[in-house]
Amino acid sequence: MEPPFLESRRATADDLGALEILWSQSGLPATELAEFLSEFHVVTDPDGQILHAIGLLVEGDQALLHSEALSSPQFVEPDACRAAVWKRLRILTRNQGISRTWTQEDAEYWRVSGYQSIPVSQLPQELPSFVQREAGWWTYQSPDAAQADVLVQREFALWKTQREQESQSFQQRVKVFRVIAFGLFALSLILLLGFLFFATKVPEIFRQLFR
Repeated sequence: MEPPFLESRRATADDLGALEILWSQSGLPATELAEFLSEFHVVTDPDGQILHAIGLLVEGDQALLHSEALSSPQFVEPDACRAAVWKRLRILTRNQGISRTWTQEDAEYWRVSGYQSIPVSQLPQELPSFVQREAGWWTYQSPDAAQADVLVQREFALWKTQREQESQSFQQRVKVFRVIAFGLFALSLILLLGFLFFATKVPEIFRQLFR
């Protein structure tokens, strides 16, 4: 899980200087990548420092995850940055109807996040322009519409159940509060009546004491 202080967002023109430094430090062609700034997404710390950047090229219903660059902060694990940006990219690709995301990034994180190796012999007949018919490709298959609907329905059912449980718990607390409030009111009334009774009897008690 990514630390809560990491923020993932689309890169802007204001990020270009920092990105060029990060790309150069990562051995990537900064000048060439600068022309594709709009494809990049970044992860920043609370001070706005860019810790991670990765590109997402979209072509039809296919996408390419490319040109990953990482800084080396001592307090943040690289996979925490990847988790932050991948969470964003999954939502983005789902909303854009992307069926398959390709990559040749070799970090283990992408393997355990659902990317599967695809041999040359199993490459589709028709490929997006950014995919060369060569080894080293990994793909992430997005859930189809039916699966997405099922996931949404499950999440909604879970949310509804949680809401019902919270409502029942709240109602139970209200009932307990009412019982306590009624008990306190009854006790207060009894004490008040007792005080009034005692107050009416005090003169008589004093007269009996001083006879």
